[in-house]
Amino acid sequence: MDTPPPRNHYTTLSLPPSLFSSGLTPEEIKQTLKKSYRRALLAHHPDKSTTSSPSVTIDEITLAYTTLSTPSLRQAHDLSLSSSGSGPAALGRHKLQTGIETIDLDDLTHHEREEEDEWYKPCRCGNPKGFLVHESDLEEAANGGLEEVVVGCQDCSLWLRVVFGVVVQDQDQEGETPEQKKGETPAAERK
Repeated sequence: MDTPPPRNHYTTLSLPPSLFSSGLTPEEIKQTLKKSYRRALLAHHPDKSTTSSPSVTIDEITLAYTTLSTPSLRQAHDLSLSSSGSGPAALGRHKLQTGIETIDLDDLTHHEREEEDEWYKPCRCGNPKGFLVHESDLEEAANGGLEEVVVGCQDCSLWLRVVFGVVVQDQDQEGETPEQKKGETPAAERK
């Protein structure tokens, strides 16, 4: 018995799979997602639809929006699309290439931005920012107890596991670490 491929949330919201690697700011991506979500809701609303059986339900549209707007859920969704062969490669853009490389966050190029820092690495498919990690992705992973994020290149089917460490320093009531009380430079600041 064949398992059906996972639903493509990009198709549900009529979005290109390369939306998250398009160079848009996180705020612009958020706005684009909201517009597509609202447009899909209107197009498939039971009271407004002209067909008797809509191809996409309101629940599926809501699930697609929730999944694509949550970085960890989006990464898992993209990974399932890639492994099922229904990701960007299946859209005829490239031949399917599989693989996942594990690297440290320090091995990525760091770019400080006003709104949010980002780290990136070019992909061998030619995209200069093929693997792009935002500060919010790292914070969400860390808050979930993870010390890694999995990032897919939107121009091909390659994946990158980025590992990072979270440094938590003990602080007393005045906000000083034990090293600062002794007059030492904290370990995180020593080079």
